[in-house]
Amino acid sequence: MWHEAARSAFAVATILPSAMDPTKVCEIFENLEKGDFDESKLTAFQLATLRNSNGETLLLVAARTGQIKIVRELIKYSEVDDIDLDGWTALLNVAYQGFSDIAEVLLQADANVDSPDLMGWSPLMWSVYKNHFGCAEIFLKHGAHVNIIDDEDGLTPLIVACGRGYVELVELLLRHGAEVNACDKFGSTALIWASRKGFRAIIEMLLNAGAELDAVGMYSSTALILATRGNYIDVVELLLSREPNVNVTDQNGLSALGIAAREGYAEIAEMLINSGAYVNVIDRFGNSILASAVRSGNASIVRMLLDRHADVNARDSENRTALHLAIDKSFMDIVLVLLEKRPNLELKNMDGETALLRAVKNRHVGLCQILVNSCAKISATDNAGDNALHLALRAKSKRITQTLLSNPSDLRLLYRPNKLGQTPYSIDQSNAQPILPLIFGPVDAETHMDAMLGYDIYSNVLADIVCEPNLTLPLTIGLYAKWGSGKSLLLAKLKDSLHNFSRSWLDGVHLSWSWSLVFSIAMLVVLLALMIMSATAFLVDMTVLLSIGVLGVIFFFIVVLTYGVIYYGSEVKAWHRSLSAGREIAKALAHFRLFLNMATVHAPIRREKELLTSPVSFLFADYHRLSSIGGEQALAKIVVNLFEAAENHFARESSTKHRKFCGIPVILLAAIFLLSLNSALFLITLWFYRSELDSSIMFGSISLLSLAFLLFIYPLYLLIFYGLINVPKKRINRAAQIVAEIRFEGFMQKLQQEVDLLAKMIKTLDSLTSSQTRLVVIVDGLDNCEQERMVQTLDALELLFSARANRPFIVIIAVDPHIIVSAVNHSMHSALTGTELTGHDYLKNIITMPIYLHNSALRQLQKKLRDKRESIADWKERFRRQDTFHGSYMSLSGDIRTRKSTALLGTTNWNHTLMTDDYFSNMNPRAMKRIVNALTLTGRLMRAFEIEFSWLTLGFWVSLIEQWPCRMCWLIDRALDIQHNDQHSLAQVYNQLKHSIPKKDPLIDLDRNPDNFESFLEQASSAGPDQLTVGHARRFVPCTSNLDPYLRKLIRERRNNLEVPAIISSVQTAPGKLIDSALTGFAKYLFKDSGLWSTIDVPLVEMKLDEIVFLIRKLDINEERLAVIEERIRSANLNGLVLSACDLSDVERSLALSLGDWTMVKLLIETLRNSAISDVNKAHAPPFVPQLPRCISLVSTQEHKRRIASQSEVENDHHWLLESLSGMDAVETEGDADVVIASRSTSVRFDDAASDKDSIASMYGSNENLLENSRTPERSSSTRDERMNMIRANSVHSERNNGAVSKEDSESRCQEQQLTVKRRLIEDKRTSLHQVFDRNA
Repeated sequence: MWHEAARSAFAVATILPSAMDPTKVCEIFENLEKGDFDESKLTAFQLATLRNSNGETLLLVAARTGQIKIVRELIKYSEVDDIDLDGWTALLNVAYQGFSDIAEVLLQADANVDSPDLMGWSPLMWSVYKNHFGCAEIFLKHGAHVNIIDDEDGLTPLIVACGRGYVELVELLLRHGAEVNACDKFGSTALIWASRKGFRAIIEMLLNAGAELDAVGMYSSTALILATRGNYIDVVELLLSREPNVNVTDQNGLSALGIAAREGYAEIAEMLINSGAYVNVIDRFGNSILASAVRSGNASIVRMLLDRHADVNARDSENRTALHLAIDKSFMDIVLVLLEKRPNLELKNMDGETALLRAVKNRHVGLCQILVNSCAKISATDNAGDNALHLALRAKSKRITQTLLSNPSDLRLLYRPNKLGQTPYSIDQSNAQPILPLIFGPVDAETHMDAMLGYDIYSNVLADIVCEPNLTLPLTIGLYAKWGSGKSLLLAKLKDSLHNFSRSWLDGVHLSWSWSLVFSIAMLVVLLALMIMSATAFLVDMTVLLSIGVLGVIFFFIVVLTYGVIYYGSEVKAWHRSLSAGREIAKALAHFRLFLNMATVHAPIRREKELLTSPVSFLFADYHRLSSIGGEQALAKIVVNLFEAAENHFARESSTKHRKFCGIPVILLAAIFLLSLNSALFLITLWFYRSELDSSIMFGSISLLSLAFLLFIYPLYLLIFYGLINVPKKRINRAAQIVAEIRFEGFMQKLQQEVDLLAKMIKTLDSLTSSQTRLVVIVDGLDNCEQERMVQTLDALELLFSARANRPFIVIIAVDPHIIVSAVNHSMHSALTGTELTGHDYLKNIITMPIYLHNSALRQLQKKLRDKRESIADWKERFRRQDTFHGSYMSLSGDIRTRKSTALLGTTNWNHTLMTDDYFSNMNPRAMKRIVNALTLTGRLMRAFEIEFSWLTLGFWVSLIEQWPCRMCWLIDRALDIQHNDQHSLAQVYNQLKHSIPKKDPLIDLDRNPDNFESFLEQASSAGPDQLTVGHARRFVPCTSNLDPYLRKLIRERRNNLEVPAIISSVQTAPGKLIDSALTGFAKYLFKDSGLWSTIDVPLVEMKLDEIVFLIRKLDINEERLAVIEERIRSANLNGLVLSACDLSDVERSLALSLGDWTMVKLLIETLRNSAISDVNKAHAPPFVPQLPRCISLVSTQEHKRRIASQSEVENDHHWLLESLSGMDAVETEGDADVVIASRSTSVRFDDAASDKDSIASMYGSNENLLENSRTPERSSSTRDERMNMIRANSVHSERNNGAVSKEDSESRCQEQQLTVKRRLIEDKRTSLHQVFDRNA
């Protein structure tokens, strides 16, 4: 109405004629605002009617700018209640600006005291809003309406004054009769607005004036709820003194106590609890007050609630208890408070997690320990079936696992599976660093033992050798070690390695589409249908016969459709179940195909190239423990086990030649049988159905049945006789049982026949399956038998498995060779009398690949290899190498690759030597095979330990040890005594040693052809890149497979019994002296006194400058030139380190000497560089190096050195074990690293569905989410104050949106729905209502 009146007046004013120019009008209003106005220049009409662009008259502008004199003049000519375009009168402008004197003038001029603006705000409302006390008092004196309500929000002057905290205005309004319980459109009274801001004085006045204490405002909030939310302790205390209803809840179901508990206001919570607030109220989201207190992290509130009997087991919407929430937030103090009330520790959330499971998932060690001590059930599982141990071991946390397993009875849970079949133990073992061995010790002791003894190296290298596709068989391997050394452990490790290196043919079989299979199914269905039709033909019912035929067709299509679906699912879609079913069907068809091939065709002959690409697999005789009783039974059991292992092993099809019976192919006879049977069944069915037919049909069917029976009777006989009655297992066992009657020779003859049959069968099956199968016979415990039984068993093994060539047998014998040799010598004493043959020769004749186990040496090599690999400088070299740690470890489980024979790989020169040397041309082929096998095995062992070598040098070495083991042991023992000079040839060492070797020693008889030894050693030690030196001996000894360590021990004892006055001077000088053999050429003539060399006891690299000058002064040079040389050497600082590292050309330029002088200096430097000093590596001495006593007896010296070596070896073994165990306690697992972080963190973040809709999101704009992990256990006042300042800055009035409105949404909606609260122009945007109660607005 007022807006329409203003526009009408403005229209009338503009229609009136005016001679005033618009520019001049603007100038008049500008001067008026500046206070430079002269009304004498304007007429009365112009003073009353002139308006600016906003529709303001001169009176409105003068009142707005506070020019009282002009107002008094203009009021005579203008309408006092005239309005502008916004509906503002002069009195409204005065009230807004606070000009009380002008207000008095206007009111005396009969201005309307209650004239509102467009929004319904009167001058009194604006004066209260702007805190103009004088104006408000004048308006009230002139009868202003004290309870006026605006049109938009229903605000009264009292509500505005209370909301903005104007105490004087509130008192003035109340004195003039303001309605104290008036409310806005949301129901909020003045008391509610004052409580929201915490104006205690105003609240007290309102209460004294009779304000309603429990009035409910917006969002069902009361004054007490808003005061609690604002943390106004004094206001809450004042309100509680008037005994309000403390259990009123807002629209989210939150009571005042719930808000105080959620925000962590301990003082307010305590006052509310003491006032009788309910402690078990549940909000609309299912959260209890206790849960809100736990989220706040205030342990005192939690304790107060629990003391008032809050439900400690109350759950929220996700079935989480207060204990779950405290654990998720990592509030240990709150957890302890909750545990005091003995909560139910087995309650589960929606994921089925108990409190202990949550603590384990959060990796909080302390909480896990507390819960375990509180008797939390460790066996509890979540929805996935995981218990606490599953989670701890999956997280790789040693500390949590150790806490959970503090009770030994809980160890059973390590083997309890989840829904996926995973046990905690299996999860731990799948980790790269298992946790359980760090807690309970090395549970995989066998693995550690294998690593310590080097069995993993031996087994992998042996497996690589016997997996060679072109390996010559049979092969007899001897694992030689002393009795009781644990060599039997190597057999199991070797068996596992052979399994890993081999491949079963059935692994590559897959289901493919085959029309021949479809046809075969059709033939079987027809045969089955005809048999059923023949059986039912006597019913003479055509319907039955047709039904059988239709059912047969339906059955055929069902089978073919199933076959097609499985094929499509496995080959096209790769469905898991189809793949499994397809593999099983393919395996069954492969076995059936093999059966048909065996019955109908001969095995094909394979070429050498096909053998190279054929996969290799192994069959083992499981019963391999021989004893002194029942040796024949053990041999029989070996053969039986081999037969049984071969029964279910083979598959695949190959091109073959058909078998024939009486000149007719067997497959043709089978086809005739099936055709005759089907025809006979058809004719007999027809004759039964129509009995009036000619009897010839009946006779024809009988004839065909007879033919089918004759064709079937012989295969049936073979199947029953050889498949059920006369099977190899029964034949062998029968022969073993009557061995006493047929004697051992007869038993061996029968056993030999079965072995021949086995070898032939394996060869046939290998040809049909395009594979290679090798039968492995493992013999252990032979050295426990009687002496005669040992020889008899060795003869039997040789006769059965190794006597004939091209048999697929590998015999592995683990024995103490010296026990066997002693037994052979005793048993064959009479037979060997008068011959040069010994037990060693007998054993060599049987064993084609000897392997002496060097466990101690391998441990030292492993330590050196670890040290080498720890050096960063060796990484590039190891990346260049193509050999792996375990040698040429090639598993046949992957793609089949063609490999060359490694036996002679890289040994072209060695081949040439073998063919041209006179000695080797007359060598026994079996001895030659032993050398080649030993060379192959030794080379691979050295490759495994990354030891560089030449195949030619290694070939000489292996040949020397194989043919002359005794002399080589003497030579090795002496060569290893030479320290720090590895360039001496072994021939030179032997020339100094050979006179010390006793001629009549029985061990010398082990060497054959002693006359050829020196010539062959000289050939191996001839100058060249492949010269056999002391350094080679030092590198080769630990890996030499045919070197007998027991023989070395015997030789060492022989040396100790010899009395030699001193160590040979030409080989090694006294400790600390220069080796004489290094003085070659002209070096020995440098000094006049040749004994000067013996005084040099430090290497060149360690020499000081004075020592260099001392040696230079001993040269045959003039004194004057020596002084010059000394001065230049000192000026250039040419000490020993410089001379060892720099280039001699640089030294020559630096010294600038004459030719003669420089030649002698150069010769001295080169000699010192090339000379070796003993005992220079003192820093690398072993831990136990006692001082040798002074004695001239070699026996005493060697005995003392032997004791030192023995003690050092024991210490090294202990050191290896302690070194492997020392780091177990200090190991920090991956999960424990995370635990430390989680434990120090004050909160754990987790997914919470209530993050957007839960009551923990502040209804009034709080951006805080109590589920975030930013909250700290130490609630500092500054953090709380900052948070509350943020809350206070937000508005109460915002649009309802499911009870959860963010600050941004609240502000945006307020801007759209609330009234204008400040003086604005037409284009201005409206102001949000919260600014009404902001004093700074």
